[in-house]
Amino acid sequence: MSVPKSLVVLLVIGIGGAPSVGRGQPADSTASGPGSTIEDTSAVARRVATAFAEGNARRLLTPSADRVEISLFGNRTFYSSSQAVYVLREFFRRHPSGRFAVGDVMEAGTSFFVRGEYEEARMARRHHVYVRLDQPQGKDLWNLHEVRIEHAAK
Repeated sequence: MSVPKSLVVLLVIGIGGAPSVGRGQPADSTASGPGSTIEDTSAVARRVATAFAEGNARRLLTPSADRVEISLFGNRTFYSSSQAVYVLREFFRRHPSGRFAVGDVMEAGTSFFVRGEYEEARMARRHHVYVRLDQPQGKDLWNLHEVRIEHAAK
């Protein structure tokens, strides 16, 4: 059964919900950066939260799809997985990590969504973060497909 992407996104944003722990990738480290909020979330959500809390582009993108969609403050571009590392490293360099709080986590079939809030270290700026990962058929790992970062309303 195929569910339109926009419907799934609306469900993620509108409903939220408890994280699913039935499926996921092999356990990532549960160590977190000093200001992260990572409680009762799956290994996939911990991977995303830890990567943002540490400002670690490589961890976020390992593993990732061949083509990764990155939307930074309204500018959306598709990158190869190796290019995406450099783009996100530059984002973390310009916007150093202060903390990351997981908002909603949802698994829908072979897609996994994490919504959270990223706070910069040096400035009191907050950003909304939306991450989509997909699980290839017959595989255990979740590949990062999309990262969207938007300014949070003040």
